[in-house]
Amino acid sequence: MLLVYLGIYTFALVLVWWLFIVSRLHSYKFKNFSYNIVKITNLLFAFLLTLSIIGYIFIFMSYESNQTINLDFTDKKTYPETNY
Repeated sequence: MLLVYLGIYTFALVLVWWLFIVSRLHSYKFKNFSYNIVKITNLLFAFLLTLSIIGYIFIFMSYESNQTINLDFTDKKTYPETNY
C-alpha cells in the first residue's frame, strides 16, 4: 500500500510542478510588466518545495507495514433467533 500512496502522491506532484514550470516560464516572458512576478515565483518555489518534502515525510511516517488486527473470539455470546 505504501507504493500506491507514493505513486499517487508523486503523480500529483508531477502535475503541480509542471504547472509551476509553466508559470515560471510565463514569469520570465512577462517580467517587464511587473517587478513582483519573479519574487512571487521564487516564493512559490520555496512553498512548493517545502510542501513536497513534508508530504513525503508524512507518507513515510504514517505508514506502518506491520498493521495487525486482533479479533477476540473467546467470548461466546448468544443471540435470540429472529424470525422474519
